[in-house]
Amino acid sequence: MIRGILLAATTVAAIGATPQAQAQSGDATWRFRCPAAGTTVEQSSGTMLRFRGPASTNPGECMTAGNQRRFMGYWQVGEGFYNAAGPRLAAAFANGINLANVSPLEFTYYGFNRSNDSIQIMERWTAAAGGAVTTPAGTFDTVRVDRYFNVIGSSFQYTQSVWFDRATNVPVRANIDHRNFAQAPTLVNWVAFDVTHPQTASR
Repeated sequence: MIRGILLAATTVAAIGATPQAQAQSGDATWRFRCPAAGTTVEQSSGTMLRFRGPASTNPGECMTAGNQRRFMGYWQVGEGFYNAAGPRLAAAFANGINLANVSPLEFTYYGFNRSNDSIQIMERWTAAAGGAVTTPAGTFDTVRVDRYFNVIGSSFQYTQSVWFDRATNVPVRANIDHRNFAQAPTLVNWVAFDVTHPQTASR
């Protein structure tokens, strides 16, 4: 996929900037924390996510096996969106999002296409209650994070949705709505086949 080299970024809005009334059913606030060290997610795509805890003081960065730093334990931090708005996104999710009153976070940045010409990209991130999601690993009460990606002035766009278990912040499902002939290999649909949590010592 396009790996951005950041030249400019403009923030238009902030996710959950001013939380208001709680949803009538349950707690409407969700705060992201990295899954506990030792947690493993087996994906139906054949890959594994093995979590090792927070990667740094940035609350949105998690460390996975192979010393990979991933935003919210899922997205690669080398992507252009992270250079453009990673700290803002991380702060919004870590400080707590009121799912009953979410304002999307939008930003633009510059990257390069395959011919090394500069392109401008717009992204919009938002979150919503995802409800109960059932996978082979079980049923989870989730929050859905949506990422809308668009190369400005072109038809290249996709929407990527990832469902996180509210109790553990483990990603348990991903879906991509890609509107282009060419699709990056990292943009795949999957569900959790198995979720293994770290063993806790008995008292």
